[in-house]
Amino acid sequence: MTKNLTHHKYFLILCTLFCLLIPWEAFAQKAITGTVVDKANLGLTGVSVIQKGTTNGTTTDKDGKFSLTLKGNNTVLLFRLVGFKTNEYAVGSRTTLKVLLDDDLKSLQEVVLIGYQGVQRRKTTGAIASVKGKDIENTPYASFDQALQGRVAGLSVLSTSGEPGASTLVNIRGSSNINQGSSTAPLYVIDNIIYDVNDKQSSYGSNPLAIINPNDIESIDVLKDASAAAIYGSRGSNGVIIVKTKRPKLGIPQIRLSTYYGISDKPALIPVVTGAAERRLKLGILYDQGAYGSIQSGLSPLLTDSLNTAFNNNTDWQGLLTQRASLSSIDASISGAEDKYSYKFSVNKYYEEGVLRGYDFNRITPSLYFQVSPVKAIQFSTNIIYGTTKSKHGIGSGDPYATYPFNIQSFPSSFFQIRPAEQALYEGRYDDLRDDDRKSSLLANSQLVATLAKGLIFNSSFSFNTDNNTRNYFLPAELNNGVSLASTSVLQERIWEVNNFLSYDFKVKENHNFSALIGQGAYDLTRDNSFLQGLNLAIDGVKTVQGVAPGANLSGNSYSEENRKLSYFARFSYDYKGKYLFQANYRRDASSKYSLEHRWGNFPSVSAGWIISDEPFFKSLNKTISFLKIRGSFGITGQDPSNYYAQYTTLISDASYDGSALANGTAGDRGLVNIPNYNGTQVAYPNYYIPAASPSIKWESSPQFNIGTDINFFNDRINLTADYYIRNTNNQVFSVPVPITTGYTSISSNFVGTRNTGVELTINTRNLPNSSAFQWSTNFNIAYNQNYVTKLPNGNRDITYGPPYLSENLTVGKPLFYYNSWIVSGVYATDADVPVDPLTGQRLRHGSATGPFYSAGDPIRKDVNGDYIIDDKDRVENGSPNPKFTGGFTNTFTYKNFSLSILTTFMFGRQIRNGYLSDLLQVAGPNNPYILYGTNAAVALKLNDGQTFWQKPGDVATFPGLIGNNVDKWNIAQSTFVQNGSFIRIKSARLSYSLPAKIASRFKLQSIRIYSIVDNIYLKKYANIPDPELVGVDGYANGTSYPQPKKVTLGLDVVF
Repeated sequence: MTKNLTHHKYFLILCTLFCLLIPWEAFAQKAITGTVVDKANLGLTGVSVIQKGTTNGTTTDKDGKFSLTLKGNNTVLLFRLVGFKTNEYAVGSRTTLKVLLDDDLKSLQEVVLIGYQGVQRRKTTGAIASVKGKDIENTPYASFDQALQGRVAGLSVLSTSGEPGASTLVNIRGSSNINQGSSTAPLYVIDNIIYDVNDKQSSYGSNPLAIINPNDIESIDVLKDASAAAIYGSRGSNGVIIVKTKRPKLGIPQIRLSTYYGISDKPALIPVVTGAAERRLKLGILYDQGAYGSIQSGLSPLLTDSLNTAFNNNTDWQGLLTQRASLSSIDASISGAEDKYSYKFSVNKYYEEGVLRGYDFNRITPSLYFQVSPVKAIQFSTNIIYGTTKSKHGIGSGDPYATYPFNIQSFPSSFFQIRPAEQALYEGRYDDLRDDDRKSSLLANSQLVATLAKGLIFNSSFSFNTDNNTRNYFLPAELNNGVSLASTSVLQERIWEVNNFLSYDFKVKENHNFSALIGQGAYDLTRDNSFLQGLNLAIDGVKTVQGVAPGANLSGNSYSEENRKLSYFARFSYDYKGKYLFQANYRRDASSKYSLEHRWGNFPSVSAGWIISDEPFFKSLNKTISFLKIRGSFGITGQDPSNYYAQYTTLISDASYDGSALANGTAGDRGLVNIPNYNGTQVAYPNYYIPAASPSIKWESSPQFNIGTDINFFNDRINLTADYYIRNTNNQVFSVPVPITTGYTSISSNFVGTRNTGVELTINTRNLPNSSAFQWSTNFNIAYNQNYVTKLPNGNRDITYGPPYLSENLTVGKPLFYYNSWIVSGVYATDADVPVDPLTGQRLRHGSATGPFYSAGDPIRKDVNGDYIIDDKDRVENGSPNPKFTGGFTNTFTYKNFSLSILTTFMFGRQIRNGYLSDLLQVAGPNNPYILYGTNAAVALKLNDGQTFWQKPGDVATFPGLIGNNVDKWNIAQSTFVQNGSFIRIKSARLSYSLPAKIASRFKLQSIRIYSIVDNIYLKKYANIPDPELVGVDGYANGTSYPQPKKVTLGLDVVF
């Protein structure tokens, strides 16, 4: 914490030096009075009135009136109010003014980015949504993608971990990738820099977007259909998110300082009973089921003695792991612009401590933008973003040898004490542990824009992106069953990209507007990764891989991979009188991932729109419907396979030990033996664990259709946007098993197809008249999405992932990864309740005709085929992990200089599999009945009100009896554990107060704003797990995810 405060001190010193750069002068004075009104000629309260180029300003009163004394010769005033267009007014010789502000609820003239160009929103023909930077700035997140949750219809953002700096699951219009949800993130374009997070890797899985300072963002445009995304070709299949960072504005240099400090509250513990209550619970279960005697006879008297003082302990060991944590951010920037140059420099430091001890995240992100115009026709600009992060990950949940700590199955019973080392670990003060995870990233872009003639512009850009990630990990023997472990991983990635394009805008006879663009691009990625691990280190204190004896205790591997692309692209746009709109895009990509025969892919799109409200016949309706546009698009986007070298055979030169192949040349106790050779020369041979060479693989393609409308009502006070879409994903690369006689275990090809269909609706409203001092606006968005499989290999045969008890299934015509489960309708109260086969006179059996009988206390499972045997044939479709509805609801209230904004997010129509509850109950099975009685905390779990276990004949219970498990009663593949994963979350509330401009000007400031944000306020859930959002794409809830804490921050934003 001291180190963190020291960094803050340096930032404050830097900002103070910025302030000293400002030249302050005394000016001549001139008094001005006036009134600011809206279209209804009603006075507007709280309008900011600023003398342009100065900090001199005031605000209007409740009647819209103001008075201001001008200084100097600049007589231009700026009038600003949220929800209205800024008015720049030249005073001249006037001393009394009346100023009109036009509504700007959703300005149709604002420019949105559609790939290499900007276009007025009213002229867009695709499904594009925008988020303003001011809506997400100063939010208490390490990355901006977390702040997008619930703000855009069809954009799903799930925080599957509350760990500081963790990645999110982001997709546009649903998941369509059958390879366990991989490569579903959209393409990010950050200030013309292509940033494909699907190509990003890290040694731990941290969020690659965390290097971007959210406070630097000016706008985010989300391209959801193919009309604009097709211009990005093979990388636009999952949609495109274009991020534009803030640019300097004309006028005197502006200095901004923004900082906040906050607290993350302790997460709620998983409810368990402790001490004597835990003992009574467990003994009661054993007594009621007649098992106590047999178990008691096999246990030490230390555990069975009811007077043992150990039972006086009542420690819930979970509590050692959690803490109230701190987070902070400080952000400083300076910017300025003149006719021939502009610049902006900013730096941000973000720190977040984890609510689980031993976790934290540090980031420092400086950025620089510089633009110069040596002559009017030429502009040169450079934008550089550099970020460094350092993270701690507790005891290292990313390591296969470590146990994730937040799981009550891994905690001992409250009866027993734990070792000092374990207690120190849970409390985050175990000094011998090391987990040093560092990452540095550079994003740089240089751009030349030359105006060759009127409307003819040449644009050339070069982008460079590099990532360096190192992780040094050490786990002492004391915490790893007597085996010390150290590892080092180094990941380096370098990407460069060049784009050159020529655009030409022109008119024919005033009413015909044309725009054309043609360009070329090249892309190169190189990635190097190395990993080294050692067990049983000679000296634990060194904490690195050293002194490891040769053999199986030492392992390592490395790889290098490259990918190159070459592209050509074009766009043509036309409109007649600004109301009949047409656009066509085309891109042709070549990728090194494909063989020569299939190297090139083609990605076209067309779209059209009609602004009906501009037609003469519509004028009579303009008072009710102020704007109406219909639009439609069709296009094809694409996607590369994840395997860079699928067209080639993968070779290895491996060793074996005792006849068993060991990966990467790992040696046994005798060292390397049986090295493959030919005539005494070591050779390489095909790796049959990797799919066979597949030169026939071709581009995955996504034909997409979209039709939509944009409607504004009552002078733009209500805005409605609706879209319907169909997205097919064809030729997905998938691996299928092949006979071992081929020399391989599988082969890959374009075997699979899927389809996503859906409807999206967004409504923005201003709910009160403009004349009201109190204002209330809302944003509501909701999206419905449904996906299903359209094609599978081997004649559309079903595909099942994993074992039957945890299977995920692919069937043509059904949702991706749907569940197959036994349908359970309760618990048999007595043996007489179990169905009897009339032919044999025997009770229902489990598994086979000779399997165990169902008895009292067992689950009532539906015998689907009526053969009086419950087996895999009786499992039926029972839900899927794909949500049907997602969305958000934002209410913003303003009164004078106060503002309150509340964001609510929701997800409905998703089922999850509660593996956490299943696993907890599984520990009470016959294989280890002692866990139930003594050493483990798991079965001390508190059930929800009204939920009970069967204990004796006649009981009507929620769950089967804990003792005995002949019929696999806790198998997760049953409806008992398929639960409603829907939730509603009050995501955040932001309260701010801006000091009146008159007061701010007394301190030579443009503005002062004080704000507070509360995040993760309330969660309404339906599943018996801590948080249904913390569930991956497979829908399996293991209950051990890092919890999302409630955060409260208090901040200050000052503009000099």
